[in-house]
Amino acid sequence: MDVKKGRNVLEPVNDRCINPACGKQLPLRVAYCPFCGTAQQAPAVPEPVMAVPAPASAAAMPPPVPSQWRPVPPVVTPPAPAPAAEAAPAPEKPLLEKPAPKKPAVARSVPPPRPPVRLRTWLLAAAALVGIWFVNKPDDKPASVAEQVQAATVLAQQCDLDGARSALALLKSAKAPAAQVKRLQASITSSAAICDKRQKRSQAWEQVVLASGQAFDAGKPEQAATRLAAYVKRWGEDADTMELDARIKVAQASRELDAADACLARRDHACVEKRLVAAERYKRPELAARVKALRGSLSQLLESALLDGETPR
Repeated sequence: MDVKKGRNVLEPVNDRCINPACGKQLPLRVAYCPFCGTAQQAPAVPEPVMAVPAPASAAAMPPPVPSQWRPVPPVVTPPAPAPAAEAAPAPEKPLLEKPAPKKPAVARSVPPPRPPVRLRTWLLAAAALVGIWFVNKPDDKPASVAEQVQAATVLAQQCDLDGARSALALLKSAKAPAAQVKRLQASITSSAAICDKRQKRSQAWEQVVLASGQAFDAGKPEQAATRLAAYVKRWGEDADTMELDARIKVAQASRELDAADACLARRDHACVEKRLVAAERYKRPELAARVKALRGSLSQLLESALLDGETPR
């Protein structure tokens, strides 16, 4: 008996299951029915408190319940944990480059030091180089006197008188043969006269071209013809003068044809014929088509005059 609480520690237990549905006989005194699991404890009855409790004897205690007869508590299955969010992939660690394996040092044999080159070897090498240079050296011999005279003569003919005179001075200082020096001197003298004439002619031609351009602009090709005739009389005829003469004649013939057109407008048959004859004297093929057209117009004019009974003027 518990002294403080005044309750019996060992409560009475039934021999049969108190569950009416079960009611089976219990082989031992147990707290729970081994068949249905119903508690077999009876309601507690209060007992009077005693001053001095009597110790419970060992025979009054019920025997222990074997483990195979104890009720098995129901197994509670814990809820399955919620699936965790997919973990972010761990950042890849940079692969560390493995250091290249070091090659084992191989012991090499060191050659013995060479003996120094002797002075005799250097002298032989120098002598060989000098011999090679003498055999293969470029041919820098000066040109002959005849070749120098020929080159200076060409310079004089090209009106490079300063170069030719310089070559003549070199030949004199080198004491060249007198015949060669005299020959070059004569060539320079004749070329100087020709070059001077060529220079004056070039200047005169420039003046003729300038005057002819001014005459064409003023509509007076006769002045250009006069300047050209004077130039040809003094300096002669060449391709440039022939080209300018053709331009002058075309301008003169064109002016005669313009006058013929004016006469045709006035129905002056004689004037048209006269201007056409004057234009045909220049014999310029550039104006042949125009002359032919005016001839046809003149023929039509004469026919119409005859049909009308007019007397051609």
